[in-house]
Amino acid sequence: MKIYKFKKAMPVWIKGKQKEMNVTCGIHTVVTFKPDKTYMFSAATSGFYRFFVNGKFAFYGPARCAHGYYRVDRVDLTPYLKNGANHIAMEVVNYYINSYYSLYQPGFVQAEISEDETVLAATMTESGGFTSILVADRIQKVQKYSFQRAFGECYRLHAGSFVWRNGDFTNETKVELEQTEEKRLIPRELPMNNFQHVTPKIVAYRGQVRTGIKPPGYKKDRSLVNISLQQRGFKEEELEVHLSDEVQELDYYDKKKISLDYHSKTVLNTLEYEIVSFSNEKTGFIGMNIHCVQDGVLYIMVDETLTNQDVDPLSMECLNVIKLELKKGEYNFLSFEPFGFMYMKIVCISGSFELDNIHIRELSCPISIHSSYTGDNPRLAQIFEAAKETFCQNSSDIFMDCPTRERAGWLCDSFFTARAERAFTGDNKIEKAFLLNFLLADKFEYIPDGMLPMCYPADHFDGVFIPNWAMWLVIELHDYYNRTGDMAFVQSFKQKVYALLDYFRPFENEFGLLEKLEGWVFVEWSHANNLVQDVNYPSNMLYSAMLKCAGSLYQDEALMQKSNNIAGMIRQRSFDGEYFVDNEIRKDGELKLTGERTETCQYYAFFFDIVTPESHFELWNRLINEFGPERMEKKLHLDIYPSNAFIGNYLRLDILSRYGLHKQCMDEIEGYFGYMADRTGTLWENITDHASCNHGFASYVAYLIKNAELAAV
Repeated sequence: MKIYKFKKAMPVWIKGKQKEMNVTCGIHTVVTFKPDKTYMFSAATSGFYRFFVNGKFAFYGPARCAHGYYRVDRVDLTPYLKNGANHIAMEVVNYYINSYYSLYQPGFVQAEISEDETVLAATMTESGGFTSILVADRIQKVQKYSFQRAFGECYRLHAGSFVWRNGDFTNETKVELEQTEEKRLIPRELPMNNFQHVTPKIVAYRGQVRTGIKPPGYKKDRSLVNISLQQRGFKEEELEVHLSDEVQELDYYDKKKISLDYHSKTVLNTLEYEIVSFSNEKTGFIGMNIHCVQDGVLYIMVDETLTNQDVDPLSMECLNVIKLELKKGEYNFLSFEPFGFMYMKIVCISGSFELDNIHIRELSCPISIHSSYTGDNPRLAQIFEAAKETFCQNSSDIFMDCPTRERAGWLCDSFFTARAERAFTGDNKIEKAFLLNFLLADKFEYIPDGMLPMCYPADHFDGVFIPNWAMWLVIELHDYYNRTGDMAFVQSFKQKVYALLDYFRPFENEFGLLEKLEGWVFVEWSHANNLVQDVNYPSNMLYSAMLKCAGSLYQDEALMQKSNNIAGMIRQRSFDGEYFVDNEIRKDGELKLTGERTETCQYYAFFFDIVTPESHFELWNRLINEFGPERMEKKLHLDIYPSNAFIGNYLRLDILSRYGLHKQCMDEIEGYFGYMADRTGTLWENITDHASCNHGFASYVAYLIKNAELAAV
């Protein structure tokens, strides 16, 4: 593992605020450009930063890392600079709360700017060339964006709010910095993101709004009402702005459908709103130029889909709304956090505004996409593009489940996204960065010894873990090795893999099967997840596969034999002559099959090679010919509980592809995903739109499509 060392910069933060929530620090310097020189910016932080050159957004970072480690971005500033003096400004936010997205760590920033080998400015407690301020225009005491992420965004802005980025500190309070403890730093390794500028496609609706309309009851999700030592944040009584309540007190009327091409300028006066639509769902930073003609308040609300032809800013228990309190003046606004959406609703509560250049600065995959659909089926071409959008929006620094509610790096999801990365980029650089975080962590607090977190980097103060997802890491490692040949990386995981095996051993019963697993035992979002105790057979199929993969990677014949024994016991005890039964319950000391059978359990059996089409031909034939996207509509085998999208339907598609049924696989891909591509241009978490409409694992479809193309050659 490479170590990074700054030449002069020290880790520092605003004095007395290292352990304060939602603090934003600003640093500024001036660089005089010389045409024959190269200028580099290097930075690490416990939070997130964004960087401006002469007042214009340049980039955002860092790539996330494990507890106690920090990735260093190194960016060539030279192309951004003009002749003469250049203003360089950096904003850094440290949330200091636990989440699935950012880590609970004291605040620090460590940054320096160099001209060739000479350091021009560096973060130091004494004068290092940077001027430091507390950025107070972003309101600190606001509610969380979601249970899984950090804080929402509310701003109180005036005409001079952003001038410090160009060296004018008239309106700012300079702060004293204190040095923090030394940090373990590693290079970013991945390229920097590109931040493409994307504008809306159409103006969809305009209308009027009433304020102060009290709802019968306020929606208050767990991220708001369950603040505690297990879930950090500001309690309701501490909030300076109660944003979710405010948006529920708005009533919309006199809505007119516009459906005109986006015209770049929007005029909104008091109690007016407008909804714009992008061509498909996008992820990034919300930007616009705002001419505030008269002091007032704007809400910017977003959502992936429309509900009753309207934006719901609280869908999926997310706070998809930004509040701007604005004084008369000009603003080039850009959100600090990335949002994922297709529709944007801008509501003028008071004042008068002229808006132009509404846009998204995309936060997307930093690796170039080399793959495209080469067939002649326009429907598959559309789905492939939706898979590409889904992959790119969920791989900005690690693999994520979704770019909205969580932005979390989940195991199991990553197995599927990693294959998509290979199909799109020809490499697995993002996967390695993702897996490295699990490797780097010295230990994982709050979960049992040997267990791996279900998603990471994250803090699981509540002790929740998914034992199944830890097994998927070993299976992904085996898949990673087969794709890359990187045995050195696999070997570095050996201690963690064997510690995980030690964790599971006490749960093995007299048949060698896992029984009464602890934690959140998870198969998929369907009835299958109601059948996870006492002996869950999908979990044991996964366990057999994990043992086989570990045995193969580390040349451990005992593990291979153990895997075979478990597979045999599953065939003996779970198969009832027609289907595999999901679970057994222990009563009076004996295990008894429940008779509960799910579609997903059958796919687990074939995916993990517990059985083959040859060994269980009748079951295979029935699954292939009588199950699939239209099975429930045709009312076939209603006694078998249906699969959901993840992971049952994906396992089905994979085994179709694996056994050469590519045409059927492609036909079913159209059935499972065509309507998703139509509606959002991305692929969804579930078969309906009630959850995320942009989920990283769904990009697996592209891997399957490319397999079919290769088979046709």
